[in-house]
Amino acid sequence: MSRKLLRTESMMSREDAAQKLHDLADKIGDGKVELKAGQDSIELTPSDQVEFEIEVEEEKDGDLSIEMEVEWSEESQGEDLEIN
Repeated sequence: MSRKLLRTESMMSREDAAQKLHDLADKIGDGKVELKAGQDSIELTPSDQVEFEIEVEEEKDGDLSIEMEVEWSEESQGEDLEIN
């Protein structure tokens, strides 16, 4: 079961949306992402290997959407586990 840690939705120009995607891609590449929406914020540290998924959908009302997902395991972050 999953739980939402942060969610936001807003209307903006195509150019502004593209810039946000560029900024997010740069932060993922840097290995540290901080997202803020109003009073909510979250810091993420993507692992070196991630699963990348793109899905294009046509809604019943004719709207088109591109959904992107970047997923990694929390267990893959941090230092190596030693068992003695």
